Amino acid sequence: MKRRVRLCMKDLFHQDVVEMIERETRKYQIWSIEDPSDPDFDAAYQILWDCFGPHGEMERREAIEAFLRDDPFTPEPSGTYMRYFLLVARDADGKVRGVRDGTVLINPAYAPDLCVIYLAHIFMIPEARGTVLSYWLRISPVELAMQYLTDLHAMGKITLPAPSAPGKYFGMNVDLAAEVEYFTPEERLSWQRILFYGRGGFDAINPRHFPYRQPDFRDPEVIRATGNQPSPFMVLVRRMGRERQAQLPIDEARALMRLLYDDFADHCAPHLLENSLQLVLDRLEERAKRKSFVELLPLPTGPRDLHRLKPLFRHNVFTKYYPDSADVRGYLNSGIRERLLANPRHLDEELARIARELETRPPFVYGSRDKTATWEGTPLAPGSEPLADGPDAGEITREVPAPPSTLPPR
Repeated sequence: MKRRVRLCMKDLFHQDVVEMIERETRKYQIWSIEDPSDPDFDAAYQILWDCFGPHGEMERREAIEAFLRDDPFTPEPSGTYMRYFLLVARDADGKVRGVRDGTVLINPAYAPDLCVIYLAHIFMIPEARGTVLSYWLRISPVELAMQYLTDLHAMGKITLPAPSAPGKYFGMNVDLAAEVEYFTPEERLSWQRILFYGRGGFDAINPRHFPYRQPDFRDPEVIRATGNQPSPFMVLVRRMGRERQAQLPIDEARALMRLLYDDFADHCAPHLLENSLQLVLDRLEERAKRKSFVELLPLPTGPRDLHRLKPLFRHNVFTKYYPDSADVRGYLNSGIRERLLANPRHLDEELARIARELETRPPFVYGSRDKTATWEGTPLAPGSEPLADGPDAGEITREVPAPPSTLPPR
């Protein structure tokens, strides 16, 4: 008889962690495409287009080529500095294993200490899914953003709060922002993507006050023929170094929305953006009459906290917070209303089904033998301690430290 040994992160020396990640990462190289003439451009763009283009969620080729040719040190008319990035990851044999694109956005007039890194699209080749590469493609744009901030500061374009502190992001508040579809159990990718970002420290901005819509990226001729069809998405944010705060100041939320739409204005007609932009700004303005913040909703990380998907359930969010649109009507008329009427416990049963699937792969690495703390020693939120035994024993959960100076903790 034998028993599988579980592994405690607390026992690793910090250099062990660095070495372990280095060995896993050595097989990959991530390259930044700086010009559309780069030999990797065609393949990288085609990978993203094949995945996102058919759904109207990917910019046209000529727009991406223009992004790469634009001078990132010349601000947009709004004053926003934008640095587009297109990253390609290759394995040791030179084969493409992943592609990521997005934009670094800064506008001192909106918020002098805010840098938003918009994570637009990511695609992993099946052979590389489940590897360390997916995590690196999620955070590698931060390295580009730090260099961009340094260059802007050196040129006198912006003033960094702490130019000699790169380890603290030069004193800037750095927000990673991504868009994903709202949760619906019949679409496997919807909850897989949310879990991916939840494990990476992201939260969802409460759609009650932030009913975000991604613009219609289709060809202008198609839009003219079929009408403007922006997509209702939720915005996920990882506020780097501030992941444990449960609230997002309204000023920061407003700046985030404006920066994202400044990016879109570079390739979308302004009249197609105004309604969606104004909808969110109006909701934030209404919220500002009572509160100085909007809520950040924690995302699930595993089978034990799937209840966090409930406030992000597509049917409820579309019904409560979004105006009528083609996407909203299409989903609500797809049979979901009938399923919920026929079975009021439909959502709970689906969450239980997803949990059972996730529990088929129990984790054998856990954070700390102290069940009330993470491997770093910071306390877990009350009630979020891992189970003493069972399939998810030792599962690493979200941690909550001492409250920050101005915002309450979770």
